[in-house]
Amino acid sequence: MTIIVKPLEGPLGAEVSGFDGRHITAEIAKELHDAFIKHHVLVYHGPGLNDDELVEFGKCFGSIEAARKMSPLATRQEIMVISNVRMNGELVGSLPDGEMHYHFDRIHQQKPNKAGVLQGIDIPSHGGDTCFANMVMAYETLPDHLKKQIEGKSALNTFTYGTTIDKEKTLNADAPQAVHPLVRTIPETGKKALYACRLMTDKIIGMSDEESTKLLNQIFDHVENPKFVYEHKWKAKDIVIWDNRCTSHARTDFDASERRLMKRVTVGDDKTPMH
Repeated sequence: MTIIVKPLEGPLGAEVSGFDGRHITAEIAKELHDAFIKHHVLVYHGPGLNDDELVEFGKCFGSIEAARKMSPLATRQEIMVISNVRMNGELVGSLPDGEMHYHFDRIHQQKPNKAGVLQGIDIPSHGGDTCFANMVMAYETLPDHLKKQIEGKSALNTFTYGTTIDKEKTLNADAPQAVHPLVRTIPETGKKALYACRLMTDKIIGMSDEESTKLLNQIFDHVENPKFVYEHKWKAKDIVIWDNRCTSHARTDFDASERRLMKRVTVGDDKTPMH
């Protein structure tokens, strides 16, 4: 069987079809993984998958990790619930409301994950879209003088769980943090990708705070240029897979009074980011 891979109009991504995500064969899994490496982001328009099926689908892209926090809306430890749904007044998911700045999942840890597989279940009428930035293209088009300034450099990345905007971070001694290259190499292709994001990248190692802030802001403004971005407008049962090593992503704002429910599985990585 050969799946259908249709590149999206824009700087990255492809729509995949011609198969049933509830029944994945080894051949389909390989074709999906190959498309994932080539296009960085894949979009699959259902049918909707239950928790068991979503975990199996995620295995096309690597080993699935347990979620940091179990939700009563999930039946598997591997399922992360991203939602503003409340039960008895308590949130049952993570990252409930509002805009979320560009970020790489778990860049604040020593071994960030390889990929995310996210399914839309309940979608607000407007907003709550996910934007994906092509960090390979962003690096390739970075002005030469900025490439020279960041060559061989690394940066400190931190995060406060639940934070969606960089200015809301409240760090303490226990906050997770990790130092990673500002430019990382993708093992399968040898291509280089910028590896810095507004929400989590704090400081370039070896620079003064002033120099670091100025340079990072130039990088953030560059990578968030719409010419590098695919914006996915969700529909129920959509599944989006992204390469967390070479795409950063963000969420647009939405009405907090509307229900938003997503389920994600996280594909782990056994390699640390390398220059």
